[in-house]
Amino acid sequence: MRALKLLLAAALLGVAYMAWPLLTALQIREAIIAGDTATLERKIEWESVRSSLKGSLSAEAKARLEKDPNAPAPSLWQRIKATVAPTLADSAVDRYVTPENLPSFFGYRETYRNQIRPALGMKEPPTRLAGTLFAGTPIDRVASFYARVRRAVFYSLTRFEVEIVDRYQPERRYVSTFELKGLEWKLTALAVLGAGY
Repeated sequence: MRALKLLLAAALLGVAYMAWPLLTALQIREAIIAGDTATLERKIEWESVRSSLKGSLSAEAKARLEKDPNAPAPSLWQRIKATVAPTLADSAVDRYVTPENLPSFFGYRETYRNQIRPALGMKEPPTRLAGTLFAGTPIDRVASFYARVRRAVFYSLTRFEVEIVDRYQPERRYVSTFELKGLEWKLTALAVLGAGY
């Protein structure tokens, strides 16, 4: 009986440990929404996140500009875009990926999604539990978030990576890397993959 209790306790601790970095991701999201800069400062390693984000955006911009290897030589406009796009992306990342400005950027995005999209006749994607008693509840938000998780991998006991599909543009994915630093999981890298940004 004692061995069974120990096994059950170990299983519960294992599940809690695996859920811990996802809880950190949700805490970061809630801190962005609330404008909680102290939590954002504590939970995100800003320099490494900006660096990884710049790398993914620049790579995506370059890939889109060089999509067809059989295309004729790039025009002057294509060469200008290839030169300027990464610089503009880098400037935007430097400006908005900070504890103070990320909540503002999120606010701009929410204004677009809540006011401009509906005015253009674009419908909101349905949540996982839409049409049920739980629609719009925290349970619905968690279920909808879980449904968009494509991959969640522990590379070690202190490094976790999760890939999430964008709710509005399924061809876009976010790959977040979390590392256990001290007694706290922190976001240490972020990449945007796919088209549509």
